[in-house]
Amino acid sequence: MLLLLIAFGGCDLFATREPEDPDADGGPPFLQPDRAEIVVSNLRGAIQGMNTANYMRCLDEENFIFEPAPRDTDADIWPGWNYDSERVYFDNLRAATLNLTGHQLQLSDESTQEIPGGGNRITAKYTLTVNHNRSTQGVPTVARGTMILDLFAGENGLWSVHAWTDRAEGESFSWSDLKSTFVRD
Repeated sequence: MLLLLIAFGGCDLFATREPEDPDADGGPPFLQPDRAEIVVSNLRGAIQGMNTANYMRCLDEENFIFEPAPRDTDADIWPGWNYDSERVYFDNLRAATLNLTGHQLQLSDESTQEIPGGGNRITAKYTLTVNHNRSTQGVPTVARGTMILDLFAGENGLWSVHAWTDRAEGESFSWSDLKSTFVRD
């Protein structure tokens, strides 16, 4: 026994360590989404910190659907778009933003209405700013449009986005354009 203590005595086996930061991926902490509007707040925070885990927690894993802006030219990627497609897009976007800051989602003209099934529909004009390393290749860092989110609470009482509809603002680069650009990496 004494030999074991001597052998392991110098390896810091029982030493305390610094706790890991729960928000090490960046951005504000993820708040428990017990109301629909908290999901939107969490979405903003996930974008600000380019935090894939928190971004994905805003979406319903089993029922998520995305309806792109109608003018999007990459029609071939949308028919099978789902929760996993969102993860690929956001992971690729995050990789293109390493060491860059200033990402934000600004919303205006926000409105909330109840929809059948006990959900909420949140509609808002958005300005999405993501500083990425493809701007020198002509990919805009700002997207504009209107987002329509249909949110529902699960059996656990936590809300998530089940359906997301994007609407382009004129000829502006839209969130759909951003997704189609970064899903193909």
